[in-house]
Amino acid sequence: MKIYHRRDLAMLLSTCFLFAATALAQNSNFPDDGVGTPQFTASTNVTGTVPPTTDTVPHWTSSFTFSGTVFPFTMVGTNPATSNVTTTVPTVLIPVRFVFANGAVLDGSTKVANVLGSPNFNDATYGTGITQFADAVQRAEFFHSISTTSPDWHALLSTPTVLATQTINVPQDQAVTLIGRRSGKLFALMSASWFFSRFHNLLNDLHIDPTVLPIVQTYNVFLFSHNINNCCILGFHTAFQSLNGNGNQQVQTAIFAAWPDPLIFRNPDVQDVLPISHEISEWENDPFINNATPVWQFPGIPGACQGNLETGDPVEVLAHPAFPVTINGFAYHPQTEALLQWFSREVPSSAIDGAYSYPDETALPTHSMPCP
Repeated sequence: MKIYHRRDLAMLLSTCFLFAATALAQNSNFPDDGVGTPQFTASTNVTGTVPPTTDTVPHWTSSFTFSGTVFPFTMVGTNPATSNVTTTVPTVLIPVRFVFANGAVLDGSTKVANVLGSPNFNDATYGTGITQFADAVQRAEFFHSISTTSPDWHALLSTPTVLATQTINVPQDQAVTLIGRRSGKLFALMSASWFFSRFHNLLNDLHIDPTVLPIVQTYNVFLFSHNINNCCILGFHTAFQSLNGNGNQQVQTAIFAAWPDPLIFRNPDVQDVLPISHEISEWENDPFINNATPVWQFPGIPGACQGNLETGDPVEVLAHPAFPVTINGFAYHPQTEALLQWFSREVPSSAIDGAYSYPDETALPTHSMPCP
């Protein structure tokens, strides 16, 4: 299975790193708040440009050319250059309740109402219209087509059906619970490889239709890869294909996203729906995680490079990645996204206002820089 890290595209989650929780709690290099660096990952076993199936979420394919090389891509919905329709993908939300060996409990169901009320599933006003957050980003990306031929084009998520809360018992050697000094909140750090296996087992047990997007929701549970200093993964999206038989086999796409309380992370933008908004936008732009791009450098981090269409990753490293949106009195923090034109290095950008990021068009003032 391919696992793409936000920095180096290295293999992740392949080896389970076991440790003693007591030793972790005493690790002086890992304070119990301001934990690590927010990270996001993606994984797939889908090969080729477009999966040879209709048994998955609706998708379309196109390409861009850079320096004589053609880069195909696949996105959720229909092609806005040729289609003036609204696509709505059915969605299920799966809250997870973790019970830890020391008796602590972190229950994702306590944040379900907030998630359902967020701009990920509700309309707010943007420069591209009154719509859901990820759709506003997509409409900014293809603003030229939308403003000329496809004004009614949208790629939306349905209001999620909330499934029964799933309880997972966590062994002592796979996680530790801490209380943040600043936040005063209970949170957990968990082995990513251990959780990734439970994540797949959970989706398999629930028998979710591949045309549906499942979102696994946790509360203050963050993942580390291999060792505790490589923390914290707040979300990922994935796609996996049946390996048995031939023909029109299903491809299941899915999302994991944590809900972080304020002040757990050093950057105050990293809270509430920043992880889920990051993953939904990446899923819409790269549902099967096989959209390659010219190799690009993380803004302000020389030598940290990546080569795929993961729209949240270039912005996650910025000082202010969030774009606050208030709905019903709650100030949510969805994340600004890089647009296709940032990856394709299109000059001028055909996106709204010639932008390379959205909704904060100033976040990425120029297209991506090549890796040295």
